Amino acid sequence: MISIFKNIFFKKEEANIDFSEIAVDMHSHLIPAIDDGSKSMEDSMAMLEGFKDLGYQKIITTPHIMSDYYQNTPETILPAAKEINSKLNGCLQFSAAAEYYSDSEFLQKLEHEKLLCISGNKLLFEFSFLEEPINVNEVIFQIQLKGYKPILAHPERYPYFTKSNKGISKLRDISDRGVDLQVNFLSLIGHYGPEAKKTAEQLIDANLVSWVSSDCHHLGHMKLIKEKVSKSVYLQKLIDSGNLKNTSLL
Repeated sequence: MISIFKNIFFKKEEANIDFSEIAVDMHSHLIPAIDDGSKSMEDSMAMLEGFKDLGYQKIITTPHIMSDYYQNTPETILPAAKEINSKLNGCLQFSAAAEYYSDSEFLQKLEHEKLLCISGNKLLFEFSFLEEPINVNEVIFQIQLKGYKPILAHPERYPYFTKSNKGISKLRDISDRGVDLQVNFLSLIGHYGPEAKKTAEQLIDANLVSWVSSDCHHLGHMKLIKEKVSKSVYLQKLIDSGNLKNTSLL
């Protein structure tokens, strides 16, 4: 009898996410064998089929560009994206940009190259997971100086923000400097740990999140999206907030 009442009164609240309201995923790793994402064309196509089944209209994939690990260029990214597009036969809009790692070479690229943007001038970049960069404001300034709109990838995952009492205030300061914040919705189910989950929720509560995306790397991620992210109350709260800009990319 006690267990019956426990189930009634302590049943965890769940949502029923309509991913078509997000419509566009603008952070993923779906081009095979060029970074730590998809390993094969078969996997890439299966993940894209998953997005289509969820109700997405458009996918903008973003391979890593990192000087020490993934030395991708437009020449390694764009032809591969074109091949994937040809296999989709128009059933899903697909294009490629990049996720730039903020290092010394990134600043050189900013100075001398035309970078791969998500749309127009929107530039996705990430920080180190190991240590807080000391030149955050300079990096932001240089991105903006070159006419790009900076989008910081998965701020909820950087330990120096999630483990700091001042983490949210630091991220608010970054946002106030004109940087959009993009949260991975896998964070909202605890996939990257409880601290990332808590920080993602705090950012949503503070109305600091402008973009939400999958950061999908493999079929395991797609399975989690369908089975668990689809029930996330906080993702529904973010969708209902009116703060998301994903549909502006259609």
